[in-house]
Amino acid sequence: MNESHTPVTASEARQSSTQDDDEISLLDLLQVVAENARLLILGPLLVGLAALGAAFLVTPTFTATTRIVAPQQQQSGAAALLAQLGTMAGAAGAVAGIRNPADMYVGLLKSRTIADRMIDRFKLMDVYEKDYREDARKVLERNSSISAGKDGLITIEVDDHDPKRAAAMANAYVEELSSTTGS
Repeated sequence: MNESHTPVTASEARQSSTQDDDEISLLDLLQVVAENARLLILGPLLVGLAALGAAFLVTPTFTATTRIVAPQQQQSGAAALLAQLGTMAGAAGAVAGIRNPADMYVGLLKSRTIADRMIDRFKLMDVYEKDYREDARKVLERNSSISAGKDGLITIEVDDHDPKRAAAMANAYVEELSSTTGS
């Protein structure tokens, strides 16, 4: 028998063995997954249970929203005089930063006077556990959002842990605005 052997160089032998080592078979992947099955199943399950437990510990916050149309002002003698001035009155309003009439009512709703009335009416110093009125005002400001839209609607949103108190406070802002403006 004539067999011819071709000599294999060392570099060809290394290249052949590295090609075999570089290939990953499906069985190799399944073996890695099977070895780490407990971690792959229990890890997400434990994280999910921890998130569920944390969700039950968080106190829910309710948001009450009230929208009102800015009240139309009665023309007093001074307002009638300003209306007769025409463009100068418009320029004075622009200097004061009032773009539309609703901005004035938003300013009133955010005033210290209305905040103090809300604090007294709902005993917010006790609710927020604050010793000073200024601290209660800051918490009330954080929990209340008052804005005027381009459409002239004023939106009042109040966040609270008690849904009834949140709704009562949102409506009380409107009542306090009405009593402040006398309309």
